[in-house]
Amino acid sequence: MTPEQLKASILQYAIQGKLVEQRAEEGNAEDLYKQIQAEKQQLIKDGKIKKSKPLPPISADEIPFDIPDTWKWVRFDEFGVYKKGPFGSALTKSMFVPKSKDTIKVYEQKNAIQKNAQIGDYYITREYFENKMKGFEVLSGDVIVSCAGTIGETYVLPDNIEQGIINQALMRMTLMQSVNRDYFLLYFDVVLKDTARKSSKGSAIKNIPPFDVLKSYPVPLPPLAEQRRIVEKIEQLLPLVDIYAKAYEKLEQLNTKFPDEMKKAILQYAIQGKLVEQRAEEDNAEELYTQIVEDREQRIKAKELKKDKRLNLIDIEEPPFDIPINWKWVTIGSIVLKLTDGTHKTPKYAESGVKFVSVKDMSTGKLSLDNTKFITKEEHKELFTRCNPQRGDMLLSKIGTTGVPAIVDTDEEFSLFVSVALLKYNHQYIVEKYLYYLLLSPVVQMQATENTRGVGNKNWVLDAICKTLIPLPPLAEQRRIVEKIEQLLPLCDKLK
Repeated sequence: MTPEQLKASILQYAIQGKLVEQRAEEGNAEDLYKQIQAEKQQLIKDGKIKKSKPLPPISADEIPFDIPDTWKWVRFDEFGVYKKGPFGSALTKSMFVPKSKDTIKVYEQKNAIQKNAQIGDYYITREYFENKMKGFEVLSGDVIVSCAGTIGETYVLPDNIEQGIINQALMRMTLMQSVNRDYFLLYFDVVLKDTARKSSKGSAIKNIPPFDVLKSYPVPLPPLAEQRRIVEKIEQLLPLVDIYAKAYEKLEQLNTKFPDEMKKAILQYAIQGKLVEQRAEEDNAEELYTQIVEDREQRIKAKELKKDKRLNLIDIEEPPFDIPINWKWVTIGSIVLKLTDGTHKTPKYAESGVKFVSVKDMSTGKLSLDNTKFITKEEHKELFTRCNPQRGDMLLSKIGTTGVPAIVDTDEEFSLFVSVALLKYNHQYIVEKYLYYLLLSPVVQMQATENTRGVGNKNWVLDAICKTLIPLPPLAEQRRIVEKIEQLLPLCDKLK
């Protein structure tokens, strides 16, 4: 249950008479209702308010839930007197004047929303107030309600406010003294605000429902003493809801982070040699590394590859962590056949032709050719001689969001931009998915972050990628690691 749902449940219980017990000595709402009506009639008799049109009795179809026998359903209109702000033409910005001793404040919607009577700097002349706007005056203790846009926000005007009127986006509520104001606002907050929003008129700017609709809403009325006890109980509970909300937020953050943190932990265990057991019959990574180097040298001699000085194993003085004895610390550059990036020159784009891949087309960890730009076949042919991505190769983001790998899983030819690095390797010695998960692992991601340079368009340069330290397991263990990872990662997704 969310904090909002918990608060709503408490408030709903309150207005259903389930939050505090009923006490016989506190009388009943029927007597209170008569008292409210007598107070209202006296105000009419004294000329302080106008007589409103009588409303029909509340039918059974209008009653949304049961209430205690000592309570009574009454109409919203019977709680007090309500006044909507003046029509637009009666109060426009052209009428506003600088504040002075002869001006009257115009209260705005933000006074209700921000619960602050002091903000705002709109004023009208006292003369215009006396002649046209006196009926819209608000006094200390009145409740102002936001009626447009963000509707239903209430604010009780405090003592010693500036003399003022409401504007078009406010409604004034003057409640009967026989009603507990806090209980009434509680009902307004629980039911009426939501109902008002759902039935509000307008499209771009929502407005509170018409008065005839608003005034006819049924309201559950408890005895006055019970109203006070309900408010007191809620004031005890809401701080506990706030505590719950903080704990809930921490739990939500933990739940959000936990699946990703678990994935990272699995990948970290995998590349530390802790995810599957080591087997003596699987040889060792030293022999595997020798095969990788010999294979690359033979290809260079056969002129299948150009010699690249960067693709050598650097001295590794302090490995990031311990690995099994049959594994070997290497660098990315020392195990690949080719490490390059896409063209450094922005090509001339075409409406059709060969697809041109940049970091945006693989930043999710999967290559997508659905929304690429295009270059001509002639330009592609020239670029492809240096950077030739093919099925099974590994792409690696190196500009912007760096360190994201993606496997080339298509036979369709395409060209690369400088933001993407291309890693070619011998699949006889390196398992495709092992390399992919290795590049995603914390040890590589940390090095990508540490070695990415620049302020605006950050760059993980090829030299730094070449020197990135990685653990190399025997070939058979690479396959078993991938199998175990792919059993576990889907379980992490189920935690979301």
